[in-house]
Amino acid sequence: MAAVVSLGLFMAILDNTIVSVTLPQMQKAFHTDFETITWVASAYFLAQAAVIPVVGYLSDRIGSKLVFLTALMLFTAGSALCALAPTKETLIIFRVFQGIGGGALLPIAFSIIFRIFPPTERGMANAVLGIPVMMAPAFGPTIGGYLSTSFSWNAIFSINIPIGIVALILAILMLPGRAADFENQGEAVGKSRFDILGLVLSMIGFTALVYGITEAGSKGWGDPTVLTFIVVGAVVLATFIVIELRVSDPVMDLRLFANYTFTISNIVVWIVAAVLFGSLFLLPLFFENIQGATALVAGELLISQGLAMGVGMALSGALYNRVGPRILAASGLALLVIGTYSLTQLDVNTSGVSLQVWLVLRGLGLGFTMPPLQTVALSAVSNRAMAKASSLVTVTRMVASAIGVAGLTTYLTQQGANYALNIQAAMQTGSLSHQFSNIGAACASASNQAILHACVAQHASTLGLNDTFLVVVIFCAASIVLALIVGRDPSLLALKEAKARGEDFVLEREPILTD
Repeated sequence: MAAVVSLGLFMAILDNTIVSVTLPQMQKAFHTDFETITWVASAYFLAQAAVIPVVGYLSDRIGSKLVFLTALMLFTAGSALCALAPTKETLIIFRVFQGIGGGALLPIAFSIIFRIFPPTERGMANAVLGIPVMMAPAFGPTIGGYLSTSFSWNAIFSINIPIGIVALILAILMLPGRAADFENQGEAVGKSRFDILGLVLSMIGFTALVYGITEAGSKGWGDPTVLTFIVVGAVVLATFIVIELRVSDPVMDLRLFANYTFTISNIVVWIVAAVLFGSLFLLPLFFENIQGATALVAGELLISQGLAMGVGMALSGALYNRVGPRILAASGLALLVIGTYSLTQLDVNTSGVSLQVWLVLRGLGLGFTMPPLQTVALSAVSNRAMAKASSLVTVTRMVASAIGVAGLTTYLTQQGANYALNIQAAMQTGSLSHQFSNIGAACASASNQAILHACVAQHASTLGLNDTFLVVVIFCAASIVLALIVGRDPSLLALKEAKARGEDFVLEREPILTD
């Protein structure tokens, strides 16, 4: 069943990044400007931000299987409509439908897995489900580049149709019905008052906040539009928090943060999501913008990191019950520190082949880090609260990722600009420091000012990338300490105690909070 859920999830997450490399082709096809066509990517992302917070609430009322099937149908139908879109306007609208379906799949998938599998099997099940979550963003540019080059931009949407139909049929046949959502958990949720105000506020607040943060990466944090959306999102979400703490059946149960294990695990997840998912765009930028490689070549160079992620997840799932989340997460973060530190030593001539060992280490680190943290975070949550907890974990991780991308982009831009000014000033005065001596020699042969500026910008951007990766290293190293104080998985503790007594393992899971 985990494989069935993963199939639909892989497509939904893949469509976050597969579009990026085909935007220029879409721009030409629809005879529009690049700023307009980027809404094809933004519409999908924002639709996800709007729907993720409310998925858990809705699944508690109508059932996880029905929500999953509906989301999968929306995503598949939206993909077909996108492939046939006659204008840029209709394509953007259809991407919203596709994003609603794709966004709903992520939290509901984890909710289904954690409700179906017993506690001692959740580490492996979560690892299986985590493979598409982690690998899809890495493979998106490669797959998108291949499909758009071999066929056309429509192919990135058309490929979802047969896969979506197969996933839909398998889900109908294999996933349990609504009764399984609350098995042994008492009366099903659904008779309390519908929290319509919380529903509306969560959709508006998270969408505005995520949009504002995302735009900050390109427009700057001081841009009036960015500030407006961030402030509106923050105010709406502050109101949302006050309301949710008062109602008996909230859209998102923020009281889950009263649990130590849930809170600390999520804090580490947020840091990792911010600095690592935020840094996934840095290497493609290096290969494409600085070294002039195509998106397809850049994607091929990063395949090793994606494959290593899958291996790391499989190993972490197999080892979860034996060593626990702390050792796995701390080991993964240590691998990330080692693998990422090598990326602080880039120069314009660094080849992708020479980075493969370090990319494999980064991939293994990611595979060892994220699944155990998510498993232990949800281990403290009852089946009744699982759907809402999954939505809460997913949407907060999305916000953290958006902050990471925007923050690292801003820092990279600032550092690159500073280095460019310093290099130019040093070249004009002839007082090149040891740090800039090689750059001066490389750019000295420039035949005109335009080539000189391009050469300086190339080297300055590389130095800025090195500084940005150093920030990632620092945050990863600091996160090791947090990983070591993450709460323990109660099911693993119960399993060890039962084995010590020579008893069969039976775990009665009670909600950590009651209405």
